[in-house]
Amino acid sequence: MNEFTSYLKVDYREVSLEIIINGLNDAINTLKKQIDEIHWYDGDWFMEESEPIYGLAFIAFQNYINGSIQDFKGNLLSKQELYKIENSKSKYPKTKIELIISLANYTKHKDDGVPHKGTKEVLDCFKLNYLNVTYLDKSPIFQGLTILNKNWDLFKIKAIVTKWRKLLWNQEIELNI
Repeated sequence: MNEFTSYLKVDYREVSLEIIINGLNDAINTLKKQIDEIHWYDGDWFMEESEPIYGLAFIAFQNYINGSIQDFKGNLLSKQELYKIENSKSKYPKTKIELIISLANYTKHKDDGVPHKGTKEVLDCFKLNYLNVTYLDKSPIFQGLTILNKNWDLFKIKAIVTKWRKLLWNQEIELNI
């Protein structure tokens, strides 16, 4: 075991993630205001316009997660195993980190048709519909948001990923991956 603490344990990635989430949250709040300000703008319009913004948030979270694994391991070879680390047990057999990664992948590839095998497996585990989504409130993005935070608060989801990173480093000795 190394008696020195790696400089990579310091979370220098959190600042840029905070800036990104602030910007995306501002965009979402602008859309929310339109519900009250524009008579024809309703919840359906809001979901139509905000789904890609929430998708970008999941991509930012995925980048943070994978960057954290790179900091921790020096590569991404064991990322699938590290996605499974969770502080508390969930009612789902997959972790919130696995859900976030899958929602990012869904966002990037949703127009390709059926998601890739790993993404499909996680979405199925959380019972998220990804085929023939007619109503956006039933899309994986909004259903996944609800699982992660019922108020769709991106800062609460950011807290999930930053706590996960701390957990990763706190379990460094036990993980030995």
